[in-house]
Amino acid sequence: MDERIYQIAEQIIEIHQKAHEVYLPLVEEVCSRIVSEAELSHLLEYLLDFACDEKILGLYKRVCRRYLYVYPSCIKFYIEAYWDMWEDEGEYLENDL
Repeated sequence: MDERIYQIAEQIIEIHQKAHEVYLPLVEEVCSRIVSEAELSHLLEYLLDFACDEKILGLYKRVCRRYLYVYPSCIKFYIEAYWDMWEDEGEYLENDL
């Protein structure tokens, strides 16, 4: 049983690493120009699912900071969604914005 739990934990880490590899270029591209609110929401929805991972959370924060003054109500919504989903870690996002 312990071995199985270890294997599952390793798989989760691998999934987060792959997600970071996929989302990093998308975040860089979205942060290099002004996107529509719909495109921004689409990206933040996907990042939110992985925001328990420190690297993905960094990407999430980067996008939020970039668009805070462009789409403030959208960013507010996704900050609150982060708090709802990852309650224990919500203080980190709030303190870093």
